[in-house]
Amino acid sequence: MNIGDSQRVAVQLGISALVVLAAGCSGSAGAPLATNTTMVMPQTRTAGTPADSNRKLYVSTIDGGSVVVYSAGSDPTLLQTITDGVPRPAGIWIDKHGVLYAVNVPGPYYQTSLPEYKPGASSPFRTIIDGIVNVSEVAVDSKESVYVTGLNTATGDLFLEIYPKHQLAPAETLTIPNVGLGGVDGLAFDSTGALLVGEGTEEGTSGAVFRLPPGSQTFTNLGLQKAPGGVIALDAAGNLYVGGNAGIAVYAPNSTKRLRHFIVPLGVSALAIAPDGELYVGSFESVLEYAPHAKNPKISFDIPGHVGGLALSH
Repeated sequence: MNIGDSQRVAVQLGISALVVLAAGCSGSAGAPLATNTTMVMPQTRTAGTPADSNRKLYVSTIDGGSVVVYSAGSDPTLLQTITDGVPRPAGIWIDKHGVLYAVNVPGPYYQTSLPEYKPGASSPFRTIIDGIVNVSEVAVDSKESVYVTGLNTATGDLFLEIYPKHQLAPAETLTIPNVGLGGVDGLAFDSTGALLVGEGTEEGTSGAVFRLPPGSQTFTNLGLQKAPGGVIALDAAGNLYVGGNAGIAVYAPNSTKRLRHFIVPLGVSALAIAPDGELYVGSFESVLEYAPHAKNPKISFDIPGHVGGLALSH
C-alpha cells in the first residue's frame, strides 16, 4: 500500500499530459473523507471496448471508511457503497463464491478486524478478530483457507496467519522474511497454488517478492531485479506485475529481469488484473484502467478516499 504524494490526476486517452492538484497529505494519513462523495466519471473512454457486464471492481478506501463497488469496463458505474464494518479498509479479496474479505488497518479509534460479506451484502455475516493485529493484506486460496499478514510492532517481524475454511482462529502463524523494506503490500497465488508475498520499498531501494509453496513453511525470495515495490498481481499467462512509487514492472514467469516497465506518476497502492488482461491500478485517490499491454491508462476515475485495495469478482 505504498502511496506517493497526495495529488489527483486526470488522464487523457493516449496523452501523457497530466493535470495535477496538490492535496498536502500522504499515505493513509489525514482526516477520513466523506463516504457519500460523488464519483467523477472517466473523462475519456475507449470506443469499441465492451465492458464485461458480469465483472465488478471492488475498491477499498483506506481513509474513506468504505468499500465501493463499480461495474468494470470502459464505462464504470458506482453500484454499491459498503460502510458497515470497514472503518479503515486496506487489503481486500473476492473468493470463488463472490464473498468479500476486507482487513481494517489500525487507527486511533478502530479495532483491527477481518469482516466477510456475502455477494451483494452491505453488512458482514461474520468478522474475524483473533490473530488480526496490525494487518495489511488478505488472500483466500482455492481451498478457502484465509491468509492475513500482520506486523509485530515490538520486534518489527512480519507474520502470516492462516485460517482454515470457516475457522475464526488461526491454525498456523508463519514469520515472513523481512528485508527491511517495511510492511507487506500485496498477496497473490500463482498457478501452482503457491502464495506470493510482496514487500514494499523504501526510498532508493527495490521491493521484494517471496514465494511460499502449498503446505510449506519456508519462503523463498524470487530475487526480482529493480522491483519498484511490493504491490503485486498475476495475469492469466503467469506474468507478475509489481507496483510501487516508481510505477509498475512486469516479469515473465520464472524470470528475475523486467519484461517491461511503465511509470505511474502518483505511485501504485493496489493492482487487479482481469482474465482478459485488463489492468486496474489504484493510485492515490483514483483508479486507472489500462488495456492489455498498454503503458498509458485509457480512463481514470476518482475514489472517495485513498485506494487501499482492489479486487475483481470472478
